[in-house]
This record gives sequence, C-alpha cells and structure tokens, in this order.
Amino acid sequence: MGLFRRRKRGGVVHPTSTPTPAPEPDAAFPFFERAAADRFRSLVRETFAEAGLPVVVHPGHAVDAEGREFGLWNVAAICSDLHERNWRATIEGHVDRVLSSWEAPSGFVGLEHDEAHFRAYSRLMDPAGVPRLDEHPHQEFAPGIVELIALDKPDSIELFDAERVKEFGGFAALRASGIANLGQLQVEQVEHVDTGEATFEVLGGDSVFTASLALLMPGLAERLTGRRATEHGWLLCLPDRHQIAWHLIEDAGVLAAVNTMAGFAAQAYATMPGPLSPHLYWWDGSSYQQLTSIADDGRISITVGGRFQAMLEAVTRGERG
Repeated sequence: MGLFRRRKRGGVVHPTSTPTPAPEPDAAFPFFERAAADRFRSLVRETFAEAGLPVVVHPGHAVDAEGREFGLWNVAAICSDLHERNWRATIEGHVDRVLSSWEAPSGFVGLEHDEAHFRAYSRLMDPAGVPRLDEHPHQEFAPGIVELIALDKPDSIELFDAERVKEFGGFAALRASGIANLGQLQVEQVEHVDTGEATFEVLGGDSVFTASLALLMPGLAERLTGRRATEHGWLLCLPDRHQIAWHLIEDAGVLAAVNTMAGFAAQAYATMPGPLSPHLYWWDGSSYQQLTSIADDGRISITVGGRFQAMLEAVTRGERG
C-alpha cells in the first residue's frame, strides 16, 4: 500500500575526513536529486520534440503550444527506480502512449445515456492538476480538493465537461450515479495503524478512484470497521489517489492522531504517485476544515482554533470527568 514507504537508495557510505553534504532533493520530484531531475526533464523535452510535439517543460509538468498539460510524476517515479541508461526508453514509451490516446476517438463518441451513467464516477482531484478546470462542472470537497465527474472506460478515463454534463442529465444526476458507482468499488486493503500513541485507518488500492471513496464517509468507515462517527467528527487525509486515512474522533486520542496523520499525509504526498493533498482535514459536522499548512522548508504547522479547539476541549474534558 505504500504506508510510510520511502524509496531506498543503494550504495555504501564510506567515512571521509570532510563529510560531503547530502544532495538536495528536487522540489517537484523529491525522489530525485535535483541534478538528476534536471536531466530527466531534459530527456522529456527531447523526446517530445523527436515525436513532433515541442513542449515547454516546467518543474512538474510539460505544456505544448496549445496549452495542453502533461503530468510527469508517474513516469518520473518509474525512472527514479531505473538505471539512467533506461530512462530514454521509458520516457519514449510514455510519450507514445500519451500521443496515441489523443489519436484514439473520445470515449464519449457514440455513448448512450444509460452507459454514461453506468460508467460515471465522482472523482476527487487537485484543482491545479485539471487543465481548464472552469470548463468542467465541479464542486469543492475540501480546501484544495475538488469533486468532478469522470467517465471510466476500459482503456481511458475522461472528465465530463460542461457540454457532456448537460447532454447526460446535469451535474446532480451524474453525481448521483457517480456516488452509487463508487459504492460498488471493491475494497482492496484496509490497515489499522497503531503507533503506540496514535491510531488511524488506511484504505489503499490500485484504482485511481480509491481516494474518491472519501465521498462515502462516514458510512465508509462504519462499513469497513463497524464503528460509527460521533458528534466530534473525524480526521481525514487524502495524500494520493490510491490512499485514504481517517480517525473517528471519540476521545483525547485525537491529539496524537493529529500529529501522526499530519506527518503521514505530507510524507505520502511527497513520495507516492498520483499526489492529491499534503494536508490533514477535520469534518466539523458540515464541511471539512484544513488543519495543516506546510512551509517551503517542509515544516508542518497545525492550526488549532475556533470550533476545532472547542471540540478538543470537549473530548479532553470528558476524559478528565
């Protein structure tokens, strides 16, 4: 599942009279050293050009002359586990697949109404990763996370734009189908994490819709663990599209869970494919509040105030009796 996992680097460290500073990780691809990430981006630029599509390569993505964006996280993560001599072939395969998917007809061509609803899934995404977000009907799930409607075909996933949403019955109708279809997804792996100080649950899976199962909370938690949410709500993090973590708040154990889950969210977001959000959230009874912020140097801050502070006082006061 990737819980607390970091990629390991081989090699033996030999002591020297003058310690060599550790290479600085790349900001966009932290599993690369900065110099290696720059070489990777250079190869991406060359490969796209050789395929007849010049692009401008930014730290974490590429953009062509028409403004189309190409995410690079997944192929970068794959290359980070390979010898550098194998990067070019891997990138060429990625570019070929991207360009081939454009040449294939849209999944919406010839799509009937019933099939559109059968294949519709509500999907949670980082708004920064959705090109032309304003052209796709959506709503905020939590700060920095939006819910859209995706069409899941055997060989592709496409987002419903405004025209398609209107054609197939509107956002509310498609969302109802999307939520129902999420409920039919097979649950792949659930892990109860107990660090000795904090406990929380992690659901992981290979589906790109795994994190979107958070839309089924708190019913999801009850179905998988048999425990119901209390009036105090729950903590939630969605570090990447393949993982959800939550803690149902019952007592003062929430204090340790906040700190542990904040670290888990930031680490998984930085190291796992398909990053979604590095933050920890609290369901306050009507919406999600973002509890964390992350400085440029990686330091995590937790905001405790307002209703969250009142909730913490209530659960700790209850334990003191």
